[in-house]
Amino acid sequence: MMRAVSARSGHRRRPSRVRFGRSLAAVALCLAGLVLAAAFLGITVQANALAREKATLQSEIASTLSDQSALKQRIERQKTDDYVTQTARNLGLIGPNESLFAVQRDGQPSDPSVRVPAGPSRLAKWIGFFFGSR
Repeated sequence: MMRAVSARSGHRRRPSRVRFGRSLAAVALCLAGLVLAAAFLGITVQANALAREKATLQSEIASTLSDQSALKQRIERQKTDDYVTQTARNLGLIGPNESLFAVQRDGQPSDPSVRVPAGPSRLAKWIGFFFGSR
């Protein structure tokens, strides 16, 4: 019997202090893993937000470059002599050895000495408008 007792005594239980230390180490390791996972998640969210902002800025750059090229084409077109001449004519300016002709579309003569018979006065028109024939 003595042998059986001695065999059991070779397999002793560890003290509770060692078990508590291992449990504490396991909890600390789990908490460290959670902190690292949270940090990784935060970095991933920031990376996604930066990627979206980058895509937005790239589309704005492309739009601005297309606007810039359109404006450059417009400037080049406005530097031509034909454009300057046409703009001057639209403003009523004439060049040397040119004559200005004006076409009146309302049928009134252009000579101020020719008078058209006067129609009803402005007051008469207003009265006719508001209280005229019903």
